[in-house]
Amino acid sequence: MQLSTATKTRARELGWSEETIARIEASPLKDVTVANIAMMRIPEERVRGFLDLVDRDPERIPNVTFNFIRTRSERGVRAKPSERGLLLKDINIGTYGQVPDHWPYENDTPRGAHPSPDNYAPGSYYIYDKVEVWAEGVDELYEDAIRDRWVPATDLDWNEGLAELPAEIEKAVCQLATLYSGHGLVEQKILAKWLEPISYGFHDVKLFLGTQIYDAGHKVEALRKRALANGGGLGQAPLGALYRAWYGALKFTEMITAVDVVYKSYELTLFEAYGDFAKTEVERKLFSLLARDSRRHLEYGKRHLLWYIQHHPRGRENVRFWLGRAEAALSIELRYSHAEREALALLFAGDMERLQAGIERLGKLREKQLHDYLGVLDAVGIDRLPQVSPHLVAIAEDPLAV
Repeated sequence: MQLSTATKTRARELGWSEETIARIEASPLKDVTVANIAMMRIPEERVRGFLDLVDRDPERIPNVTFNFIRTRSERGVRAKPSERGLLLKDINIGTYGQVPDHWPYENDTPRGAHPSPDNYAPGSYYIYDKVEVWAEGVDELYEDAIRDRWVPATDLDWNEGLAELPAEIEKAVCQLATLYSGHGLVEQKILAKWLEPISYGFHDVKLFLGTQIYDAGHKVEALRKRALANGGGLGQAPLGALYRAWYGALKFTEMITAVDVVYKSYELTLFEAYGDFAKTEVERKLFSLLARDSRRHLEYGKRHLLWYIQHHPRGRENVRFWLGRAEAALSIELRYSHAEREALALLFAGDMERLQAGIERLGKLREKQLHDYLGVLDAVGIDRLPQVSPHLVAIAEDPLAV
């Protein structure tokens, strides 16, 4: 076999002797194999060792081409860990950190790699535009989620953290646990549905959504455990009107607007407030951990919404429409879910005899939920107050309004 001029030139530049080059040409190796070995900058003594291997197995070894070295990807990249370890943002460097506005591949090609022209099977993706899914700093949100992970079975003190409660209070706690466990189950299913269509180029988003799916799962687990751990049991199922905006979303951003902005804002305010009326240490810590997860989900929703309205030509118009649909579904759930509002009023009151005080505190919670929600949208440049659902305003003024 006669080596090409280019391959010989590269071999000599590496210091391979004429004797070794002659031995290569006398072997059954192909020029492409030798060129690839040279591209890997293998020193001469190791090339000789490889030639010894070829001599021992001349039928099979020459079939190895090392073609994987032929890639258009950036090579020689060396990522440096930060103080918190090797984070996603630490490896998003050079061409590997460049997220295109439109992902060009229909298959499972990872960002920074390139597809094999001989083996290109289109996948099931149909979200290829960055504007549809992206949020600045989503890689950091993923790392936060991994760092903040918790285990309901062991991070809550089920042995010593519970106490005997009056029957109506225990039932109220379990009723809320039932409702928000149900919300978590649907949240998990909806997010999982949208995970597959997002193309591989936006793996940072897919990784973060994976953590939110997990968070929703252990919300289901932890709240079901609370409902069954202290003599109460599961209560009435959620009304389900809330989910219409989730299931009915035709775009990923519409779903995120409904779940991670509108709903999560109301959920977070409630979970943060739960410490004020928690009856046992288990609930106090449980809802604190749930609030931490919800805060992170809401942050992704805010950041994605900001990216969307800044980069999509009809961003503000679309978001305005989607907010209206999501607010309508949420307001129906809050107005007609007697189970939630009555359980909350009872927990705020502490007993049935002081129910009026509980209703007043529920009113303050609804008012704060609305105020916090409008603040979330203010932060991304959306003045929602003139257009917010009048039913959410009515609930803030009278928590028992129907």
